[in-house]
Amino acid sequence: MLKNPFVIYILAFGGVLALYQLGWSQLYPSLSLGVLIFFGLTFLVAAALGTAVLHDVKCIRDYQPGQIPTYIVLLLVCVYTADFAYAHELPLASLMAGTYKYGSFPGIPTVHVFAVTFSGAFATIRFADFLYERGGRRWRYLFETLIPLTYFALLNYRGSFVLALMSWGFIYIIRRGRLGPVRFLSVVTLAMLSLFLFGAFGDVRTGGIEKLGKPTRSFAESGVPRTYFWGYIYFTSPLANFQYTVDTADPEFKLKDSLEFVAAELLPDFISNRILPLLGAERRATPEVGPGLNVATIYARSYLYFGWIGVFAMFYWFIACILLYLRIILKSAYGVPSLALLNTLIFFCTFDNMIAQTLLGLQLIWPLLLPLLSRRLSSQAWKDRTAVSIRTDLHPGYFPSQKPV
Repeated sequence: MLKNPFVIYILAFGGVLALYQLGWSQLYPSLSLGVLIFFGLTFLVAAALGTAVLHDVKCIRDYQPGQIPTYIVLLLVCVYTADFAYAHELPLASLMAGTYKYGSFPGIPTVHVFAVTFSGAFATIRFADFLYERGGRRWRYLFETLIPLTYFALLNYRGSFVLALMSWGFIYIIRRGRLGPVRFLSVVTLAMLSLFLFGAFGDVRTGGIEKLGKPTRSFAESGVPRTYFWGYIYFTSPLANFQYTVDTADPEFKLKDSLEFVAAELLPDFISNRILPLLGAERRATPEVGPGLNVATIYARSYLYFGWIGVFAMFYWFIACILLYLRIILKSAYGVPSLALLNTLIFFCTFDNMIAQTLLGLQLIWPLLLPLLSRRLSSQAWKDRTAVSIRTDLHPGYFPSQKPV
């Protein structure tokens, strides 16, 4: 059940709604009846669809490790080296020196986008190789899995790092099927440790969380270590911004905004960034409950366009994309890592519109393209073997060890 994309939708948004009720931030507005009804309706639809695709999701479990070409990791290392050389900067070192400015790393145009997005997909695939492999290559796969994460750490890309770890968690769930009590406790322990490290890293990069999130007295008296307040704000502030958008925005249904809505919200940003200027528009900014809290779930910008009509349109486009992707990967050689990446995208739609984000959207595309590369290589190898066979038939003395008949 935990690998079913529609179950992940219910658990992710349901978990955020539950955390929100703790009321640990002074910035958050109360959830309105309209927001609660909307999520209740989407949970019902998701439950029905989750039941409908249950058999298909169960079929995505078997996986053959080691399919990705070995030279890919060497290519990535070369790209990483060139990327840092081009920028003349190592963001992690700049952070430690106190000279780092967030978002200042230039990277090689286009190549940097490839490096970041493909690295996320590669890390997911190699982790699947590690879990499914039973031979001597297993530990080599684990080592290669850590190479992209090292790249993310050197870039100070906390988001990419977290996305990779989340996809690993879904790979583990798909591989194991059900989690027993011991494994469940291990996963919870690892999650709590990760949240603590996430908070500690946030303190180093940004400073204290108190000014940013304004914790309430109930949090101070809860006994929860203050480092975990980072995780609370990170998970719940997008819902707060969505509610704040519903409370403050006054959207009007204008037919001329339809193209802008489709381009900005329903398409990946590497496409929409080229279409929106032609429309004389730019991606709309959602209201924020506080400075620095600038994400608002997958639904908030849709509300800015057409109110609840836009929000429901976004939801049905979201589930259509899920169903289409499930159909595509059902018989894919990379079905397991693809499902893990899909579930990761769904989970992080509690933060932002990940359909419109190139960072995660392209990660779902790469596993679909890799089999094409493998088939091409196999076809070329078959042609080479055929050519050798033809030459051998025509020239019996082709090999020195053979004598002409």
